[in-house]
Amino acid sequence: MKGKKTDRSMILTVVAAVFIVATALVIVCLNRYTGVFTPRLTEKRIAQKLDFSDSEWINKLLELSLPSCKKDFSIYSAFSNFNGKNIVTQIYATRAGLDDIRVHYKGLLQNPVLPDKNDVGVLEISGEKNGRKVTIMNYFSEVSNIIQVEMEMSGEYAELIWHKLKNAFPSQALLAVPEIAAFADGESTEAYVMYSHDTFASDVYANIPLFSRAYSFNGTREELEERINTLNKYFNKSAVISDGIAEVLYADWLYQVKALESFSGVKVALIVQEIPKNQNGYF
Repeated sequence: MKGKKTDRSMILTVVAAVFIVATALVIVCLNRYTGVFTPRLTEKRIAQKLDFSDSEWINKLLELSLPSCKKDFSIYSAFSNFNGKNIVTQIYATRAGLDDIRVHYKGLLQNPVLPDKNDVGVLEISGEKNGRKVTIMNYFSEVSNIIQVEMEMSGEYAELIWHKLKNAFPSQALLAVPEIAAFADGESTEAYVMYSHDTFASDVYANIPLFSRAYSFNGTREELEERINTLNKYFNKSAVISDGIAEVLYADWLYQVKALESFSGVKVALIVQEIPKNQNGYF
C-alpha cells in the first residue's frame, strides 16, 4: 500500500509539473504573438511611465491618434510648449506617394481642409483629431517624401508630460558653465524636448534628448548676437561660435546658444544635450 501511495504521489507531482510548464508556454506564446498580457499603450501610460531616454516615446504618443503612412524611418520628433500650448511633432520619411498620404490622413481627420496649393508635389492638410488641431505638410526630397505631422495636445496627461519636461531640464549643466547660464536671466515662455533620429547628423547626437528653453532678451537681435559671439573669449577649441550661434562642448554636455526673433520679440534659445559615453565630440 505504501508503495502505491508513493507512486500515486509521484504521478501527481509529474502531472502538476507538466501542467505548470504547459501553462507557462501558452502564456509566453500568447504574449509573444498576440500581446494579450502586454499592458495596452495609452496616453496615460506614456505620461505616467515617461522615460526621456526612450527616444521613441513621442512617436508612440502621436501615432496613438495619427498612425504614420508607410513610414520608412523617423527623422525628428519633439514635444514642445509655446505660450501654454503643448504640441507634439513628428517628421519621418516614406516612399509612399503624396496622393496616398493625402488619402491616409484625410481619412483620419475630422473636418479636413486641403488648400488649393495641394498638387503632385505639395501636401498640406489641416483638421482635428479628437478635438485637437492637426496640421500635416511635406518637405521636398529627391529620395523620399518627408512628412511633418503636428498636433496640439491638451488634457491632464499633456500637462503631466509638460510638468515632467520642466523638471527634466538639466539645470546642472548650466550651473557648470556660468558664461552660458548668464543668458538664462529673462522670462522663459517656450521649451521643448527633441530627438534627432539621424545617426549621420554632425551637429547633435542621435536619439539622445535635446532639452531647450527660450528666454526673452531685453535688446535687439544684433545686440544679442554680439553678446553670443563674445563666448569666444571663454571657449577655444571646444566651440564653434559665429553669427550669433554658439556650439560648445564642455565636460559631459553639448550646448547650443542661438539668437531668435519673432512677433513676440527677441529671445535666446539654450539647448543642452548630454554627451553619450565613449564619444569624442565634434570639434
